[in-house]
Amino acid sequence: MSGCIAIIPARGGSKGIPNKNLKTISGQSLVARAIEAAKKCPSITRIVVTSDDQYILDEARRFGVELVRRPDELATDDSTIESAIMHALAESDAVAPLPKVLVLLQPTSPLRDPAVLENAIRLFAKSGEFGSIYGVTRVEHHPSKMLIRSGSFVEPFTSVNDLSSNRQQLPDVVRQSGSIYIADIDRFRKEQTLFLPPVGWLEVDEFEAIDIDQPADLARAQETSRFLDR
Repeated sequence: MSGCIAIIPARGGSKGIPNKNLKTISGQSLVARAIEAAKKCPSITRIVVTSDDQYILDEARRFGVELVRRPDELATDDSTIESAIMHALAESDAVAPLPKVLVLLQPTSPLRDPAVLENAIRLFAKSGEFGSIYGVTRVEHHPSKMLIRSGSFVEPFTSVNDLSSNRQQLPDVVRQSGSIYIADIDRFRKEQTLFLPPVGWLEVDEFEAIDIDQPADLARAQETSRFLDR
């Protein structure tokens, strides 16, 4: 493997937490923590921060990484992460030829372990068969036990039988951790999705799977970081 390019998408707007990507955990902003994690991975040879926000770009500039100014139309609440990555890759390709492997590092997963990330990248390279790899973690509640609200009524998310099934009888379900996404660049640019079958997985712990969306998530990440730093 000739190296990887890490894309760190960090738009300025956020309804749940204003200026979310500049909030700090243990003295470092979320975007800075993503950059530092990438810098600790030997397999990552290029780091690109894409943002529509000048303050975020200024924060990223301190770390000597590549910067991409994201158009406003790709930084709305309805914009997809794939569109932001596609734009960043196109801009980066104009600077220098891209490597073969894409690593997506969302700043909203601030407790990722660089060693785990590096292991995931090496797993991707060693296998030679994965189209992408997702970081995953255990789910607290099995989706087959969930209900869909429909007006005044509820319906099973999967089936009535699943609602009363023992957990051991149900499929082994995990959720995306949000901390690790690795993909073949050529396939991603062609198919414009990070889910490129066959998709491999690497399980991460519950701390690494903390995703910052609401103030309570940020508080939990800050408290967890203080605990891990002891």
